[in-house]
Formats: sequence, C-alpha cells, structure tokens
Amino acid sequence: MYFCTFDRDENLLGFEFNDETRQMIGYDGLEDLPDEFDSWVKTLIPEEREGIVKLFWDSVRVHRELPDITHATYRMKKKDGAIIWVTGAGRFIRRPDDGSLEIYMGCYRDITAQHELEEYLRIIEAIGKIFNFCIFIDVNDMSYRMISTNEYVEMVPKDTDALQFLRNNVDASVAESFRKSLYDWLNRDKILAAVEEHGSTSMEFYSESAHRWFNGIFMVGDRKEDGSIAHIVYGCMDTTEAKLQNLAQQKMISEFETEIYIDSLSKIRNRRYLDEKLVYEPCKAVVMADIDLFKDINDSAGHLTGDEVIKKIANILEQSVRKEDVVIRYGGDEFMMVFFDITKEDIENKLSYLNSISKEITLEDNPEVQITMSFGGAFGTGLVNNLIEIADKALYESKKKRDGYTVIAI
Repeated sequence: MYFCTFDRDENLLGFEFNDETRQMIGYDGLEDLPDEFDSWVKTLIPEEREGIVKLFWDSVRVHRELPDITHATYRMKKKDGAIIWVTGAGRFIRRPDDGSLEIYMGCYRDITAQHELEEYLRIIEAIGKIFNFCIFIDVNDMSYRMISTNEYVEMVPKDTDALQFLRNNVDASVAESFRKSLYDWLNRDKILAAVEEHGSTSMEFYSESAHRWFNGIFMVGDRKEDGSIAHIVYGCMDTTEAKLQNLAQQKMISEFETEIYIDSLSKIRNRRYLDEKLVYEPCKAVVMADIDLFKDINDSAGHLTGDEVIKKIANILEQSVRKEDVVIRYGGDEFMMVFFDITKEDIENKLSYLNSISKEITLEDNPEVQITMSFGGAFGTGLVNNLIEIADKALYESKKKRDGYTVIAI
C-alpha cells in the first residue's frame, strides 16, 4: 500500500510506502526507497512515466467527480531492473467540511503472471485462427489441448496422446501415398530435435476427406525457465488455393517457355534455349550433328521434304536421350545434344546407333531420298559453352568423309 496526504489547497504534503510494497518491487527498507513522491516516480517505466504522473495529478484535480475507488494498470521497474505489471486501486478521503482532498490511499497487486498468461492465450488464440486445426501439446506426456478444429478432425477417434491422435487423423483422411512419410514424421524425438534446431518442422499432404491440400507444422509453444521446450504447437494450414495458384503459375511459365524455347518445326528446343538457359551449365558431353548433303535434298525433293527430314531426325534424336538430357535444333539442318551423365563408351555406342538408324529413315513421297548424318562429340566434364567448340571440331572431322562420327575426349 501507499498513502498520500494533502493540505486544503490539495498540495502534496507526504508520500509513504508500506514494507510490502517495497518488497514487491525489490527494495529493502526506508533508506533503500525513501518515502517520497519522486521514489514512486522512479519506479515507473521511463517511456510511460510522464503519462502515469499526469494521470495521477489529473485524478487529484478532479477527485470530487471520481468515485471513491479508482483503478489503474501499468508497469513498474524493480530495483534489479525487472519489469512487472501492477494493478492499483485507490480511495480518496475528502474533508467533510469543504470536500477538499485529505488523503489518497492506494494498494498494488503484482499481476505480471496473469498479464503474461492473458497475452500468451491471445497469441495462442491468434495462432488457432491461422490454422484449420490446431492443438497445444505438453512435451512431457504428449497430452494436448484443442485450440481449433474442423468437421473432419471431429470424426476421428480421440486419444490422450497427441501424436497417436494425429496418426488417427492420418488414417482417417490422408491420401494413402502420403501416409508412410507422415507416420515417420510423427515421431516425438525427431519433432523436438527439428523444432529445437530450426524453430519448426512441416510436411505437406493431401486430404481425401476434404479434397484439399494441407501443410502440417510443429513449432515451439513455450519454454521452461531452464530454456528447454515445455510445449509445442501443431497446426494444420489449408494450402489448396496457394498450391493451385502455384500450379497455374507453373503452367503459365511452361506455356511461355514452350512458346519461346521450342522450335516450331522440329518441336525440340531451339538455339534461344541454349543461349539463355544452357550455355553455362556443366555437363559430361556435347554432340554436334548435321544431315549430310541436306542442300541437295532441298534442291532435288523440295523444301517440304526437307522439313519432313528435319522433323524425323529431331524425333529420333529426342527419343534417344534421357529426360534430363537436351536435344536442340542448333540451326538449319544442324542439331546439338547435351548429356549430363554419360560414359565415353556409351556416347560412342549412341552415336554409332544414331548413325545407323538415320539411314533407315524413309520419306513416303520420296522413297528414293537417302539420308545419312555426321556426328562430332566432345566428351569430358565442362561447361556446355566450352565443349561446343570441341564438338564442332569433331564434326568437321566427320564431315570430311560423311556418314560417321568422331569423339574427342578432353
């Protein structure tokens, strides 16, 4: 408690703390915290001090209009620097003859723990609004309190163990292809280790019951005084709209790349793709290839036949590589192949095969046209850009005789 006495003009005459108040804010006796108004002022938080003092004097000035008991909640600074929340209740004692202020008597109560709990509960409630389904888990025994729920969770068999309850949710609603990874993820020790190291751990899954995509996440709820985790929060967030938007963006990107990076005639990647996406990528081999005497084919059988040859060659080359390797129409009747993981023996075998199969191409309207190809390969780990020149030299050697291949190892 504390007491303030006033004269008839309501000037402050005295200010007095009792021992319990001194103990509450960490002071020891009268000498440590004198009975002075300024002693009270110095216990206030500096950034709030002016406002609290003004509130005090305003209440003195208008005390006749105030009820007998007034209330205020604010922060005080203890002697050791710790900050506490206090709630104060005060009573004005007025002189009966003129109603002037004689005594203001007040008391404090430390409400720090209550205030922190209320603040914490507000945070937990806010988290619950973010998540479609959310629980607050005690890591000691894995008991939990439901913060938010949904109709699908409500149909799941309950269990006192949070992780078993979550496994029940997996069994009841999650698509089978996701279940094993989720079972592995729902491991107490793994979760705590991940949360301790990274602050959270998450996993995406698809709910067959809701026909929606979700992202499950564990994160720190609060910690004990020794710093160890006391509680964790599990939340489940609906990510369907974001996922659909992402898929739509990917589709747009794919359509954009199809438009600018695919050769309109051969339907394989074009020179622009090489220049903008591939030229500085590391690879294992680059092959340059062209159709022997292609000008003669155009001159004798016509450009439409030449276009048909280009398309058939492009299809053969595209079918001969793995998904991660790349076939490019380099220009005219010249093609390029980039391999990211291949041996020298395999590249030679592949070029031998392509050399043979290209001869088997037949043109429906011009069966007399014979097609052969020349290949030049550069084998060895390096940037695509650096291997192109070597592959060109190898192709030049093959073109001296035509209908063959040359591989230069670096």
